[in-house]
Amino acid sequence: MPTVLITGCSRPTGFGQLTAKAFASAGFDVFATMRNASRGKELADWADQNGYSLTVLEHDVCQPASNRYAVRQVVEQKGSLDVVVNNVGMSSFGALETLHEDHIRQTMETNFFSAVDMTRAALPIMRDQLGGRIIFLSSMAGVTGIPGESIYCASKFAIEGMAEALAMEVERFGINISTIRPAFFNTGMSMHNTDASSFFARGTAYDQFNDQVVASTSEGEVAGEDPQLVAEMVLEAATTSEPKFRWEPGKSAPQVLVARQSMSDEEWRSYVMTELGMSDWLDPKAPFAGEAT
Repeated sequence: MPTVLITGCSRPTGFGQLTAKAFASAGFDVFATMRNASRGKELADWADQNGYSLTVLEHDVCQPASNRYAVRQVVEQKGSLDVVVNNVGMSSFGALETLHEDHIRQTMETNFFSAVDMTRAALPIMRDQLGGRIIFLSSMAGVTGIPGESIYCASKFAIEGMAEALAMEVERFGINISTIRPAFFNTGMSMHNTDASSFFARGTAYDQFNDQVVASTSEGEVAGEDPQLVAEMVLEAATTSEPKFRWEPGKSAPQVLVARQSMSDEEWRSYVMTELGMSDWLDPKAPFAGEAT
């Protein structure tokens, strides 16, 4: 059976765990990784009950030694590593000026540098095999900037650029690279993973701006699409006989892409701020409740 290593599988409603289940159901040997393996008990029980091959592996993607340990475990137990899904990610909210320095660095470390190192750990195996697929869970926030999510966007733009270049570096070795770019999906990540007080400072000119960003993002997530659609697209990207680089799951991501491509920068800026209920922010003469004076 082909093997897959998927990072960030601890949350039942998250892309990682749903993707692990999709691959297991499709007959893969699955290694579902997470920082605390005890959180994977229900996932492991589900696999046992259904007769699927799934191993929960404790793994911290921000530690290079842990990344290499995870790859080694897969190869030692199964003999090959066919697919890596770089799924781990964290939320980030707040106007850039107000973000705490440690939060900025943690976001980039978690969302970008960990995926870079995980990929570097897997590439020698796939190169020797002359085959493999590496998939990055990116975002439409890697396509267009979102006010109040500057650092999250930075991490996803970085993933997109790195992956596009990497695809050309490794194609000769039979390794395919893909990015999955969701838009609005109800994974619970923002509400589960967000303590805004740890992200940005308060008592600034941006207090109402930051509050509106957090509120609108949470509302959008609750109204988002079924994350199972993303898991199914990741599986398709890993198994299709005609692999491609960019994938946009569900309805909202393709719509966002088309809208962005059809508008000028100025039109897009106005559209986004209106959608977020923050159009007054663009007009320095208009009142914006809560703004410091």
